[in-house]
Amino acid sequence: MAVNAKYGTPIKRREDPTLIQGLGTYTDDVDLPGMLHAAFVRAGVAHGKITNVDISEAQGMPGVVAIYTAADLELNDMGNAGPPVPSPESMRRPVLAKDKVRFIGEAIAMVVAETRAQAVDAVDNVMVDVDDLPVLVDMTKALDEDAPLLFEEHGSNLAAEAPLGAAGALDDADVVMTARYVNQRVAAVPMEPAAAVAAPDPDTGGFRLWAPLQSPHSGQQAVAGALGVEPETIRVTVPVVGGGFGARIATYPEQISLVAAARKLDRPVRYVESRWETMLAMQHGRAQVQDVELGAKNDGTITGIRLRVIADCGAYPADATLMPLLTGLMASGVYSIPKVDFAFQAVVTNTTPIGAYRGAGRPEATALLERAMDQLAKKLDMDPADIRRVPAGRNAPTVG
Repeated sequence: MAVNAKYGTPIKRREDPTLIQGLGTYTDDVDLPGMLHAAFVRAGVAHGKITNVDISEAQGMPGVVAIYTAADLELNDMGNAGPPVPSPESMRRPVLAKDKVRFIGEAIAMVVAETRAQAVDAVDNVMVDVDDLPVLVDMTKALDEDAPLLFEEHGSNLAAEAPLGAAGALDDADVVMTARYVNQRVAAVPMEPAAAVAAPDPDTGGFRLWAPLQSPHSGQQAVAGALGVEPETIRVTVPVVGGGFGARIATYPEQISLVAAARKLDRPVRYVESRWETMLAMQHGRAQVQDVELGAKNDGTITGIRLRVIADCGAYPADATLMPLLTGLMASGVYSIPKVDFAFQAVVTNTTPIGAYRGAGRPEATALLERAMDQLAKKLDMDPADIRRVPAGRNAPTVG
C-alpha cells in the first residue's frame, strides 16, 4: 500500500488503551523494596566559586540517609559532543558542580532520605557558600575581550566553530537583503518532569536505571563512562515517556548521580524533579542569533545566501555544538539556492545548557529562510508568494 493511502485512515495505536485508562507505567511508578528518595541542592547564582558546602545541619534531619557532593561520588566528568563538531575537553561538565557553578539550577549536592519530603526538607538546610563571579548571558558578547570566562583554563568562551559551503555566495546578486534574526531560547517543558530510579542488579552484579530517555543506549554509555565501569554492567529500561521533544535525548547528571548513590548505598533510589527544576535544569533549545544576507536578481531569482550564526551552548557544550551545524545543512530549505556560504560560532554562557529540541537546529534554518524570503520580497516590491515561484518556478527545487 502506498504511504499516502494511510492519510485520513484511522489506525489503532497499540499504546492508546493503556494510556487512556491510566495504566501506563511511568518512571515514578517503578516501586522497589527498600526504596530511598533523592533531592538536589542547586545553584542559586549563575556564576560563582564554591568555597564551602556545609551538610552538618542537614545530616541530622529526620530520615536523611546520606548527602553527597562531587568529592564524595568521585565520578568522571560527562562527555561532550564528538565529530563532526567536537567540544573542548576543558569544557566537560561535572556530574555535580565541583569548584564552580555556571548556571542557576546546576546540581551541587544530592540528599538521599527515606521519603521524598524528608529529602526536600534537608536540601533547604545544606548551606552552600559561593563567591559571585561576573555573569555572561548574552551570546553575542561571549567572544568580547572583556567577557567573563566560564572555563579559565580554556582561555575563551568559544566551544566550536565551522564553515560550510561556498565563498562568494553574493557575487551574482543585483540586490542583497540583510537582516539579523534572533531565534529565541525555549524550554521543552514535557508533561512528565525528569525522573529516574536506580538500583543494584542482583542478576548481573551491576546496576539498573529506569528513566524516560529517548536514547537509552547512549544513556548506558554516559552512565558507565561517569562511573568508570563497563557499559554491559548498566541495564537501562525506558518506561512510558510523558513527552520527549528531543530534550530527553540527553542523559542528565541527576540520573548518573542516582546510579552512583545506589552503588554506594546498595539500595534503590528514586528521583522525580519538580516543575521549577524542569525549567532550570532540563536542557533548552534554539538560542541562535543569525546574520543573514540573501542575494537575488531584480526579477526575484535567488542567487545565493550568506549566513553567520552565533549559537548559545549554555553553560556546557555537550551536544549543543551540533545544533548550528544542522542549521547550516538546512540553510537552503525547500528552495533552489545555488550558493550557500554558512559559518557558525558556538559559545558558552551562564545559562541552562542547550540541546536538541523538536528538529534540533533545522527549524532554526526554516525560520530564518522564510523570514528572509518575505523581507526580500518587500525589498523588491514583490508579492511574497510570487518570489517563491517566479520566474517560472526558478526558486523552486527540481524534484526527481
